[in-house]
Order: sequence, then structure tokens, then C-alpha cells
Amino acid sequence: MGELAHGAMLVGALACAACTIAGPRHGRVVDVAASSVMLAAMVDMSLTHVLPGLAWAAVLVAAGLALGARLRVGRAREVRGIRNHRLARELHRALAFIVGAWAIAGAAGPGAAASIAHAHAASTGLAFGAAVLAMTAFGGWLVARLARSGRREGLHAAEAASTTLMLAAMALPALVPTLG
Repeated sequence: MGELAHGAMLVGALACAACTIAGPRHGRVVDVAASSVMLAAMVDMSLTHVLPGLAWAAVLVAAGLALGARLRVGRAREVRGIRNHRLARELHRALAFIVGAWAIAGAAGPGAAASIAHAHAASTGLAFGAAVLAMTAFGGWLVARLARSGRREGLHAAEAASTTLMLAAMALPALVPTLG
């Protein structure tokens, strides 16, 4: 299962990076940088193992916070709620980095985070499972909404779908022991 999960993570990250680079974006530099960081993390976690998982988790949290900074209160009022496609895309993208960092930190294996969280493993696993399920549902909703829209949203729908695939592939190895 590990090779399959790694392959899906890489395909998802590569598709996200391609969609980000090809698509027009407000705040494009932040999007391209964050997408590049995610792709580098997936390549490293799957193939090279240059940096420890906790280092990648920290970098991904920072990228997610940078992406989420665009969702500050004053701006959120301007776009009128989650039904706005742009706000929904940006929220999904930022949250995916945070939940992805959680998956990487959980997969880091024995170490500081694992020993600290050992006493709370069952509740942490359930919370992580709920977060992944919520993100998968949000991603599915977003893909369906973008696909139904009459506007040109193909790249955004593909990015949301590949992000959801990548996140599910990252989470699966961590969730299987919790469910079993």
C-alpha cells in the first residue's frame, strides 16, 4: 500500500503544481511557491528522504498560513461567503496544506511528535480521520460546484480534485492502523 500511496501523492502534487502554474491567480507568487513546496515535500517523503517529516510539516504549515492570510476578515466580507468560488478554492487550498502537514507529522514515525502524542493516539487518530473526511467532502463539493459552473473553471476543478486525491493518499497509511 505504501508504494500506491506514494504514487498517488506524487501524481496529485504534480497535477496541483501544473494547474497552479498554468492557471491565472490573484497572489500568484504565493500560490506557485506553496505548490512548489508541496511538490518538493511529496518527492522527498516518497523518494529521497532528505528532510525529516516534521521539518516538512512545519514548512507546509507555514505555506498553509501564508495561503490562508488572504482569507482575513476584511477580505472575506468582500467575497460574500463560501459560495463564492474564489473564496472556496483559497480556503480548500490553505486547509489542505494544514491537514497535509498533520498527515506528514503523523507519518514521521517514532520521534518527538510520536512520543508526545502517544498517550492521545486514539483521539488524535479520530480527529485526524474526521479532518481528512471533512477535507475530502469539501474537495468533492468544490469539484462538483466548479464543474457545474458555466464559467471556465476546469483548471480549478482539476486542482481541487488532485489536491483531494493527494490528501487522501497521504492520510490512508496513517488512518489504516487507527481503523483496524
